[in-house]
Amino acid sequence: MFLGSVIYDKRRSLNLTQGNLAKGICNQNTISKMEKHSMTPQIEVLVQICQRLNLTLNDVFSDFSGDIEQEKVFVLDDIEESILLKDTFRIDDKLSLVENDISPKDRVQFNFVKGLLEFFRSDFEISTFNLDKVLQGTKLDNDDIYTLMSYLVKGMICLEQKHLDMVAYYCKTISDALQENLNIANANVIEVLFLCKSLGNMYTEINQPDFSIEVSKRAIEYANERHSSYFIDELNYNIALAFKYQSDQVEEYEKYKNIAYYSAISLNHPDFQKLIENDNVK
Repeated sequence: MFLGSVIYDKRRSLNLTQGNLAKGICNQNTISKMEKHSMTPQIEVLVQICQRLNLTLNDVFSDFSGDIEQEKVFVLDDIEESILLKDTFRIDDKLSLVENDISPKDRVQFNFVKGLLEFFRSDFEISTFNLDKVLQGTKLDNDDIYTLMSYLVKGMICLEQKHLDMVAYYCKTISDALQENLNIANANVIEVLFLCKSLGNMYTEINQPDFSIEVSKRAIEYANERHSSYFIDELNYNIALAFKYQSDQVEEYEKYKNIAYYSAISLNHPDFQKLIENDNVK
């Protein structure tokens, strides 16, 4: 029994109309199309429907083991992208869809997602616990994106705790792994760009601006080759900040600051746009 049939049967068993189920989540037509197997909803909608019907992802794909594994990977990728973009709306509800019976292969990604989420929540102890589980799973393989991303977040934690020697250690470890190129076998574009923009930011924070410029420019070139706009405003701003306090680089600072500013407008990032507006050369 596939998604639409499970939704239909469960809704009927609870004496809910399509309108009852849709209320506050989507429109009735969406429920109708789902039940007729003519559409699959956005993940945010699916999460809320499953909660209202007290269903899990295992329930809605119960007879299709291949499909459920595919759907779990899809949901997990969606969750990771949301967190990388700092969009944590209903993130715990989404995680609950995939947490149980996740495959060992995907457990590494799941633990990284949990580690990054707890970092953004400033729970550094739990974040580190999850990141250590990631590194156990990857066996410290520096050709694995989740090894490098775990080092990155550990470095970000050290930066928050003012352990600058450890920040420098993690920065160098990641940079050494990226020395040849940015094409990491199991990485997608957003992961590589998040890694580079965060690495560039850390280099600026520990007063190594040349490394910040290098990794940020490489990331921009990588993004352009793949026609991606993820973090383009932040990458350009990393470069601007690296030039900011160099008295002979005022023009470069202004150039990259302007690129970052107009990129933020284009990408509809008003908070970042305002941050740039308030930045002046001191």
